[in-house]
Amino acid sequence: MEISQVRYFITLCHTLNFTRAAQQCNVSQPALTRAVQRLEEELGGALLFRERNLTQLTELGRAMQPHLAAMLEAADAATSLARENRSHKPATLKIGLGPGIGALAIAPAVREVSRMLPGTIIHFDESSPAMLIEAMLTDRLDCALLPDDADLPERLNRWPLYRENAVLVLPAGHPLAAMNVITARDIQDETILVGERCGGYANMLGSVTGFSLRLQRCNGAAAQLVELVIAGLGIALLSDRLAFATPLATRRFDEPELSRGVLLAAVAGRPLNPAAANFIKLSRARAFA
Repeated sequence: MEISQVRYFITLCHTLNFTRAAQQCNVSQPALTRAVQRLEEELGGALLFRERNLTQLTELGRAMQPHLAAMLEAADAATSLARENRSHKPATLKIGLGPGIGALAIAPAVREVSRMLPGTIIHFDESSPAMLIEAMLTDRLDCALLPDDADLPERLNRWPLYRENAVLVLPAGHPLAAMNVITARDIQDETILVGERCGGYANMLGSVTGFSLRLQRCNGAAAQLVELVIAGLGIALLSDRLAFATPLATRRFDEPELSRGVLLAAVAGRPLNPAAANFIKLSRARAFA
């Protein structure tokens, strides 16, 4: 499969017209048609059909469109990064992380940007959604990962990246570590550490179940909460997308399942530096991985 074939097909998805698609791709219509036909042969079925003067996507075409679009975005991002790397311009990448959201899920995209643009300065800012939104609007952050229930202004573009589930984090020697799956009733008598910047899963659990939970409130981020768990002050409900140290155990939490979506947000229409622009493209191409 050649990237030019994918580009022609995605352009056709937007125009639904072979003549206009060929013009936009700067190729002849017969060349574009042959390239799309070869793509159809590789994928094992028709992607488009013509009905009189109308061109429409087939069921296979509709199914393949988001996957091929993501492939094209990733290829364009790699090309742009390589071009910027040759120019030897310094780059910065400033990413906001909402409450309880870690960098592990976006690490592949950050690594690719760093590989293609050596010397890129990577900056993370952990804060509340409101603070991160303000930082983006005032050009102090390029983009931010936020929970999908955050109140985002219309000036921000937003793209769903993934869903995360709560896991129970506890010392490896804790009696509950002997269980494979934990339920709400199992932790009713446990001290649960809660932080405003840790994802809100314990509060979510109380709202869903109506249980009276033993909560120990702590000011700080997820990293500090984890250190308190290691010290034996209690247990915690945190995102399964975070990385945890060896002295800790994590167990899947069920009944009820606690989950939330995570969005990538950036100011609409604002030009971004190459590192930030391509980080967004790569993250969107890997969405829900």
